[in-house]
Amino acid sequence: MIELARSAAATRRGSGTAALIGQIWRFATVGVLATVAHLTIYSALSELLVVEPLAANAVAFVLAFGVSFTGQAGWTFRDDAGGRWLTSARLTRFLAASVAGFAFNTSIVFVIVTLLDYPGIYALPFMATLVPAALFLLNKYWVFGSASGAGELVPTGQPETGKPGHFAVLQGDASRSKGEGRCS
Repeated sequence: MIELARSAAATRRGSGTAALIGQIWRFATVGVLATVAHLTIYSALSELLVVEPLAANAVAFVLAFGVSFTGQAGWTFRDDAGGRWLTSARLTRFLAASVAGFAFNTSIVFVIVTLLDYPGIYALPFMATLVPAALFLLNKYWVFGSASGAGELVPTGQPETGKPGHFAVLQGDASRSKGEGRCS
């Protein structure tokens, strides 16, 4: 019975190893696109428009963050077809995950360069593998996963009529009080 109530996205994308590989591929693709956006915007602002480099980097980061959130929420981890994937709770958690990724990245550089006294280039393999893997897990299971309330089945309809109840996917933050969450 529960199998019949899966979300449309889960049905479209399948399940198991192939679905996970597809999700990892989409996550990496969005990450590369956000990185390209960041570098392109930074270069255009700092080199062509002669914007101060730190200001150019800040603007580029904010715009690339938007690319990343939209791509991850709307493509990689999207759980419905109705557009309810774009919530402030998810945006807040995505920002927190991004800050955690930055802190993890910085910790890797600190340990390798400062504590171990190795050249900075030695940090690159760890930065390129451990940080994206940790961010994928944070995004999958915390930002967009069941902890976000996404994918949770809730009864809809009017049970007092004696008709069979329908199930919908709860969207939004499951920790909100009744009446504030959105149900379809």
